[in-house]
Amino acid sequence: MTTPDIQKKIIPYIGETAPYINIPEHIIFNDHSIETEISGWDFSNENLTYLLKALASLGSCSLYKLLNNSSEEKIYFLGEKLRIRKLSYKAIPDTLLITGGSYLESKRKGKSCLNAKDKQSGEILYSFELDYHIISQDAFGVFYKDFFDDTLIETYDEKLPEGKINYTADPHQFTISIMPFTLNQCKGHFENHPIVPFVFIANCVLREVFNFLGNKGSYEIDSLEGYASKAMPIGTEFMIEVFQQKFLKNLIYFKCEIKDITGNSYAVMIINIKSEPTS
Repeated sequence: MTTPDIQKKIIPYIGETAPYINIPEHIIFNDHSIETEISGWDFSNENLTYLLKALASLGSCSLYKLLNNSSEEKIYFLGEKLRIRKLSYKAIPDTLLITGGSYLESKRKGKSCLNAKDKQSGEILYSFELDYHIISQDAFGVFYKDFFDDTLIETYDEKLPEGKINYTADPHQFTISIMPFTLNQCKGHFENHPIVPFVFIANCVLREVFNFLGNKGSYEIDSLEGYASKAMPIGTEFMIEVFQQKFLKNLIYFKCEIKDITGNSYAVMIINIKSEPTS
């Protein structure tokens, strides 16, 4: 199965659509395995979430293929746990080779395990895992009836909400305020039941974490883990409670709990950032 096949036979039947769904132009599926390439992308700092979005999109498509669904009824794939780790600190090449596959643990649970490699040497640069809940169209409509919105979304807003760092008296703690997401910003992510994509809130959190670190050195993400407990609604201001600590000489740990301003918790991010002090 190649990219045109995926666009015709899979994407119309999963809950995510364009422009949120994002797959490379040349993909080869063979049973549960995937092979494709990504070229010309910048994955530094918060831009790492562009890679997360592409890998999550591949995972949704490959899980649908494994289900061998013939009903032409939409199936929804909601991420539960996400993990990405950088395994090599060489310069990231212009072209990444993506390999790996997805697996069904049951009819309601699935996992994608993918690697981003240097195309020339075959060295693994990033490892990626994402656990999914698999939900039928009818069940999704029941579970997320409070999210229903039949507004026709004609335009897509690529600019994500602004954020603000709020410092506290404790040097190891601060908060991040994220302005509400709009329908236009979340276009394509569970259309008619708009839910803020985890990778979008992760982009905003990483952006502010790197702002917090300032220009005192060079930094890169060593690992990122995300655990979602509740769907994040649009139109909601988020308050991220951050604890940070330098556990090793060149490794800074951040625990970020994503809440709304009333205290409801939605997700947790664990980020390890490697520092390279300037000479």
